[in-house]
Amino acid sequence: MEEEREKENGFLGTERIGKLLGKFAIPCVLSLIIQALYNIVDQIFIGQSGYLPLGNTATGVVYPLTVIALALGLFIGDGTAAVISINQGKNDAENTHKSVGTGLVCGLFAGVLLTAVSFAFMEPILKFFGASGSGAAILPYAEEYSVFIFAGFTFFISACVMNPIIRADGSPKYAMLAMATGAVINIILDPVFIYSAHMGMNGAALATFIGQVITFFLHVAYFFKSRSFKLQPKSFIPNFKLLNESLKLGISSFLTQFSIVIISVVNNNLLVKYFYDAANAIGIFTVAFKVFGIVVSVAVGIASGGQPILGYNFGAKKYDRVKSAFKLILLATAAVGAVATVLFEVFPQALLGVFGYTEASCSAAEFALGISAFRIYIGSIFLTCIVKVVSIFFQAVGMPVKATLIALMRDVIFVVPLAYILPLISKEAFYWSAPISDVLTFIISAVMLFTVFRQMPVKTTKAVRATPAL
Repeated sequence: MEEEREKENGFLGTERIGKLLGKFAIPCVLSLIIQALYNIVDQIFIGQSGYLPLGNTATGVVYPLTVIALALGLFIGDGTAAVISINQGKNDAENTHKSVGTGLVCGLFAGVLLTAVSFAFMEPILKFFGASGSGAAILPYAEEYSVFIFAGFTFFISACVMNPIIRADGSPKYAMLAMATGAVINIILDPVFIYSAHMGMNGAALATFIGQVITFFLHVAYFFKSRSFKLQPKSFIPNFKLLNESLKLGISSFLTQFSIVIISVVNNNLLVKYFYDAANAIGIFTVAFKVFGIVVSVAVGIASGGQPILGYNFGAKKYDRVKSAFKLILLATAAVGAVATVLFEVFPQALLGVFGYTEASCSAAEFALGISAFRIYIGSIFLTCIVKVVSIFFQAVGMPVKATLIALMRDVIFVVPLAYILPLISKEAFYWSAPISDVLTFIISAVMLFTVFRQMPVKTTKAVRATPAL
């Protein structure tokens, strides 16, 4: 088995870095964009179908629950994938298949648990996320949309666990196609159910549910022909030591996503308090958040695609290749952030229009809110992308403390307090909470990264060197 693993994934330590990154990153980017599109596509069709503003805003209220599901899936999946890559670099085949089996079981359990909790406490959860107070009219729409979304959590979380594992196994194209198939089906069924079948919000959610179920079974099929590991009955007996290792490395992925939930709740409350009625304000700001999420998915996809390369070579102590891979990942991410910055600054009206928000469909003040959300609040997307990549780098090389700190720093430690403090100066100052947080987090992340890089040998040697401390 060890010889098979070396044959299958040993190229990670020898192949040209640029070629490897292209092979792994492109499918990973597309997979993550597709994951983000599941909810955003529903919002586009709902926004263009006459359900504006309540229907569109209802998807914004449900959105944090879908992010929690994604966070749980990546928590387990990204962590397991990181352990797999490091173990492959160490030529540890036994712990590889046990880590995979443990991750799959835990993902299934997490999905069932979240589904049960969501249905049991549907109304209070939706009210907590914005369907209360001035947004009370949103609740019926949010409940209608939630039924199939909640029912799909088990399939969605399990697929999110399996996807990074498949990439780490050396099959990024299959991971992408499995995710893409469900998303395409969702896109096809959305207009059929919303317009032709007149199912409204329920139809949009049903389309998503069907896409997620198909995606789930396509992922399951892969594990009958995995490349660098073979699952056995004993693989599915949870190994809590290996689970602990995976969760340590996956915590930054979880916090990166879960912080979006925290920010969404904070913003929804502050928008109602300082700005406008929830009917349009929450929906408009959610649009900016989802477009922001698409761009971050590209950046995270590039870094996550490079995770097997980073993890394998770090485990094999080929630090020169680790540095080369990270520099290329950083350059590609910076380019993505630069393009997004231009789009947000120059074309915010067009981006809002895609979701049905125009100067004619909402008040001048609300439309101005959307413009400021793009140009100021998420205008520092360039720095956001770099910070996310640094966090994933630390995750990939087995430094969970640093990865977790950076994941928390931008979205929780800085953004949330600033979001409450700055409006006390003026309500428009609220927009600057995110850019200020990006600058502060970027500076701290750069110092941490520079320190770790200095501890790595310049060239690979056979001598055993001390691994950089957490």
